[in-house]
Amino acid sequence: MTTIRRVAQKAGVSIATVSRVVNGSTAVAPELRDRVLDAVSRCGYAPTIGRRSAASIALVYTGPFSVGSPYDAACIDGLISAMLESDFDLKITHLRRDKSPEETYSQFFFRKGIRGAILRCTSADRDVARRIGDEGFPAVVLGDRFDHPRLAFAYNDSRTASVEGIEHLISLGHKRIAFVANNTDDGDHIDRLEGYRQSLKDRDLYDEQLEFRVPAHRLDGAQLMRKMLSLTKPPTAVFIVDPLTAAGAINEAHKLKLRIPEELSILGFDDSDIRFSVVPTMTAICQDSRELGRLAYELLLRRSDEPEDDRLEEGLGKAWLEINHTTTCVPSNPVRIMPNGERLAAGI
Repeated sequence: MTTIRRVAQKAGVSIATVSRVVNGSTAVAPELRDRVLDAVSRCGYAPTIGRRSAASIALVYTGPFSVGSPYDAACIDGLISAMLESDFDLKITHLRRDKSPEETYSQFFFRKGIRGAILRCTSADRDVARRIGDEGFPAVVLGDRFDHPRLAFAYNDSRTASVEGIEHLISLGHKRIAFVANNTDDGDHIDRLEGYRQSLKDRDLYDEQLEFRVPAHRLDGAQLMRKMLSLTKPPTAVFIVDPLTAAGAINEAHKLKLRIPEELSILGFDDSDIRFSVVPTMTAICQDSRELGRLAYELLLRRSDEPEDDRLEEGLGKAWLEINHTTTCVPSNPVRIMPNGERLAAGI
């Protein structure tokens, strides 16, 4: 086990200076503090003073909390299953609520008894993850990826499967294919969008007016359907990359007496088993987010055990196309449905 003495020797400072830094004292010059934190990270030192229990692994939300989403719920299930096989506890931590403005991220984690961090971030708050990586604290980014020399990444390769899904719709004769994402992006969602765009642009079928953004809730899937189907030239197929939104869209289609898939094909996304909870069973890009959570936890344990190893590591999960009953050939008589339920011929 690394001692505070080894950290002091590596940083070329006194034990008292190391103690002041890890306890968040502001009476240390910034340059000296950075040198100590770098030594702390490289030695894998986790102070025990003031902690009530053994060191923990933390799931850290750098931006909005999204624990209620199917993706996060599945990932957390995987994190917990891996935690039960380890010597650490799992904490869920909110940086904006708990971190003092005067302390570094490393100091914050040390104060909380956190040995390593699994960072759940969106593209809008990657800078927080980068700063944590800059300090050299052991961290794995979950569900996103970008360039950084000291961070590891665990994510699913959903672009390849998304392209396969769009190719499936095109093979059925669809030319007006909509794309629906939620209003916050991470690496996975960006991959799906890029795969969608590239597939359609390669065939000169891309129409930016068929891209929609909605919050990731069932009710917003209902709002989406009313908006999308009332267009003068509505799509004949749609790729919805959030499970709850896709389920809400299918349920709303029944209320509008829109036949799925005869009048609209729906390709959804599924992190668990939501595709089986709607009628008809949803064609979907599927991924094992529970296994991804395990992968992220195990990757972080390896980085915590080898703190001086700066090699960039990635944990790649699986995604696949599962064809069920919400996709079929393009309709011969496309339909337009107004919000009041009135049916019109589509101007396609």
